[in-house]
Amino acid sequence: MAETETVSAAVKGTNSVAASASVATTASAAGTTAIATTPVTAVTGGHNGGIVGPKPGPNSLHQFKLVLLGESAVGKSSLVLRFVKGQFQEFQESTIGAAFLTQTVCLDNVTVKFEIWDTAGQERYHGLAPMYYRGANAAIIVYDISNQDTYIRAKNWVKELQRQAAPNIIIALAGNKSDLSFKRLVDYEDAKSYADENGLLFKETSAKNGDNVNEIFI
Repeated sequence: MAETETVSAAVKGTNSVAASASVATTASAAGTTAIATTPVTAVTGGHNGGIVGPKPGPNSLHQFKLVLLGESAVGKSSLVLRFVKGQFQEFQESTIGAAFLTQTVCLDNVTVKFEIWDTAGQERYHGLAPMYYRGANAAIIVYDISNQDTYIRAKNWVKELQRQAAPNIIIALAGNKSDLSFKRLVDYEDAKSYADENGLLFKETSAKNGDNVNEIFI
């Protein structure tokens, strides 16, 4: 297994965030959880519309595995750092292998503990990705709106997850670096249409100024 970057792993935190929408609320509505501590009822949902697992009971604690995928330098680590710690670092070192972080989110009567795997985007680590998305409840696939190639590669990640990940996985597409709209090379409407056609959640985000970061996660 590749070495986990110490700097990225060190930002592990457990801040509480009030929920509003997207990955966590979709999972909560669908009942997608890894561990249930109260009696549960199966419901339907997920990108294939199948049975996704238990519906959370009231006042319960659930663990939720989330993986971030995408090319190097699209801002995956920056999105996680902004979500977990509310911080942004202008110069972020590339992740080696993967970094693991946690975040606790309150969704009505349910507390969800995110177990976040921030994967490396370099091509040499691509083969390790299945280790991290295997058993994941959700994935956020990130591209850079100012880099068309990262958008094309993001579509490849979507196809891979649709083929190999759990059929009930919730997939979100994040067009990051929306603060660089003056350098935009990926059209918003094109990405939105692609997401709609593939049953993906979609947001354009900015780890730098925080736009839609909480919204893509929760």
